[in-house]
Amino acid sequence: MNKAYVYRLYPTADQKILFAKTFGCCRKIWNLMLGDRIDAYNDYGITLLPTPAWYKDDDRYSYLKEVDSLALANVQLALRKAYKAFFDGIAEFPKFKSKRRSKLSYTTNNQGGTISVADNAVRLPKVGMVKAKIHRNAPSYMVLKSATISCDKCGGYYVSILYEYDRADIFSNTHTSDDPEKLLGLDYKSDGLYVDSEGRCADMPHFYRKAQKKLKHLQRELSRKVGSKKGETPSHNFEKQLARVRKQYRHVVDQRRDYLQKRSTAIADEYDLIGTEDLSLKGMSSSKGLGLGKATNDNGFGMFIQMLAYKMADRNKHLIKVGRAFPSSQLCQCGYKNPITKDLSVRRIICPMCGRTYDRDINAAINIRNEAYRIFRCRE
Repeated sequence: MNKAYVYRLYPTADQKILFAKTFGCCRKIWNLMLGDRIDAYNDYGITLLPTPAWYKDDDRYSYLKEVDSLALANVQLALRKAYKAFFDGIAEFPKFKSKRRSKLSYTTNNQGGTISVADNAVRLPKVGMVKAKIHRNAPSYMVLKSATISCDKCGGYYVSILYEYDRADIFSNTHTSDDPEKLLGLDYKSDGLYVDSEGRCADMPHFYRKAQKKLKHLQRELSRKVGSKKGETPSHNFEKQLARVRKQYRHVVDQRRDYLQKRSTAIADEYDLIGTEDLSLKGMSSSKGLGLGKATNDNGFGMFIQMLAYKMADRNKHLIKVGRAFPSSQLCQCGYKNPITKDLSVRRIICPMCGRTYDRDINAAINIRNEAYRIFRCRE
């Protein structure tokens, strides 16, 4: 099993320069190897497998020797994976990387302790000790394998430390309690993230909607700068205003992620088994679907489920997705399938069979919880 820990980096000016050189060299070596592979196939019909060492001996590319060699080696592996994905039919043909649009990141491997995590810094090859915010440490049973350094559009630096471990050495059993208080069902709610089987609504703050007024002002200012129109060369003021817009978007993303991390951790600590719907969030946010794009994207329900999945797995617990065909909203607890629930505007239901009155979201969460537990028992 693999697990990554992400830390914020605070490099010095010299370290930022070395990071920038490494980002650029990785992009350059990708373009060189891709171009030579394409030319060799078009001219001679052969498959060329170039390596970074080919270009280091060329005086034109002597600057490649200044950066971490393992970073360039990982680019070589990434290009081969990209070709394999293309021939397997799961990705498009590899493209050249643009200096303006490509992601600023590179990956390097741990060899004999060249990468390590200290109390307030991370050691990286060629760079040395980089000041970092170490908010948590990996357990002793994990083995450090590699590090991926990246820089976002707002100028923030991050490192993702990848560890490898064996779950069989950590957990001695896979028992899940039959206690109903340890089971939970989650029903998606567009204006509140979810409603659970115990009748609680997450009531997630709508961070994007709250920031819209400020974003509107910032983007209006951006539209007035030279460079906002197609074909115009971006001015210095345009770049500065664009940085402000990106910073505001980044703030919204950080707020949402922080909320989802805390909420998912609290749930994973309390419950042994969680059931949720296997939703098509892309379809729900599409204008051709339900047209709930802004609400769906602002909730971040997909990110929330991903967080729950790995946190439950880390605790040797279970997250089970119930199929989309399961009529969670239509089934009453007595087993009657009520057709009136197909009307999404109906929120309170009166069952014609048992006479029970219930909230459709809470009832759906209870049905999801029961179905998830049934699926879990069938797997045992």
